[in-house]
Amino acid sequence: MLSPAPRSLPALARLVPGVFYGWVIAFGVSLVSMVVVGVGFYGLTLFLNSFVRDRGWDTSTVSLATSLYFVTSAVSGTAVGRSVDRRGARGWLVAGACVMALALVAIGRVEAPWQLFVAYPVLALGFAMTGSIPTSAIIARWFVARRARAMSIAFTGVSVGGMLLVPFASRLIVDRGIEAATAILAAIVVGVVLPLAVGVLRWSPQPFGLEPDGGASPDPREPPAHMHVDVQTRRWGIREALRTSTFWTLVVAFGGILFCQVAAAMHQMALMRDHLEASEAALAVSTTAMASMLARLVVGSFADRVSKRRLGVTLILLQASALAAFSLASSPLALFAASLAFGFTIGNLFMLQTLLVVELFGVVSFGTVLGLLQLVTQTLSGLGPYALGLLYDATGGYPTGLRVLAGIALVSALALSRVRPPPAAQAITAS
Repeated sequence: MLSPAPRSLPALARLVPGVFYGWVIAFGVSLVSMVVVGVGFYGLTLFLNSFVRDRGWDTSTVSLATSLYFVTSAVSGTAVGRSVDRRGARGWLVAGACVMALALVAIGRVEAPWQLFVAYPVLALGFAMTGSIPTSAIIARWFVARRARAMSIAFTGVSVGGMLLVPFASRLIVDRGIEAATAILAAIVVGVVLPLAVGVLRWSPQPFGLEPDGGASPDPREPPAHMHVDVQTRRWGIREALRTSTFWTLVVAFGGILFCQVAAAMHQMALMRDHLEASEAALAVSTTAMASMLARLVVGSFADRVSKRRLGVTLILLQASALAAFSLASSPLALFAASLAFGFTIGNLFMLQTLLVVELFGVVSFGTVLGLLQLVTQTLSGLGPYALGLLYDATGGYPTGLRVLAGIALVSALALSRVRPPPAAQAITAS
């Protein structure tokens, strides 16, 4: 029986003849991440600051709504991940962009704190449908040997979104109010994500007669374990993955550090405002995003050739240092230096979580396992903003809470240093 003829690539491929279309996919995912994460992650710190400072709502109340956002996103991600493995990612991107847009419009119109607890979960659902699970699953199928480099390009959009959208949205909120600002952000999400999902992104290279990496081969002298075809194509059931110590070690490591990271990121604008003017505080947040972008490109250039476990431990220790520095800093120079150090880690740790999951559990069940992992880690990270808000209210400031976060980060580094491949993968690569 004859195999079907390869499909035609989107018209955009003709504009870059001789370039592996996977790189177009990587840049397309980067643009999706720019608006989705720029609004659905970095935007939350602006919303928190606006509701607390402009409307006088309690920091702990708005922080609790922010925590609910991350918990809802985590729970939604499990269903999204399993469906992505079975049916692909593009449909989720289209639907998720529409859900995000509707939720943003609703957030701009809230009149009482309790309404945030309705609007934020809807935004979280849209974020899960358009976020790291579907976009990373696309990259994981187009790349193997150069996966870290492709991921670094794709995740760069996260930093660009923070760097560009934070000052843009902050100025919109100041000049036109949060209702107009969120409506404009909703239009940006739909206007960017829908055309890319429909006209540019594709699920995998095989239907187009292409191979991952464009046929590039890993170093034949010492092929890494995660390159073994049996590891990458092994299918993991939910119960089977949950029974591995590998999964739970990743939970402790990334649950702990993302608890710290999300808590600090969501309160960063308010933390900066304790010492800086609004424009300077927005610049500090953008500095974090800029450092994240540059650091991810640097790390992506060599991450395919080094131990991602050791790299992750190093980055977690750097984040612990940045959190401690935030707790001590009061001058603009010290605050900007801490923001740079924090930014160096914030994007790379998200990327490394993804890379470690696909390396340890393979590409076929990637969405399922990453969804399970994020169910726990995002739930824990979702508690971070609320916990830091409670500590702020209890102690009258941020220093104590930031020092607690730095201690948790050290525990996360210890856990990640002990992660090993699951027994099934060890047996395959040893055979």
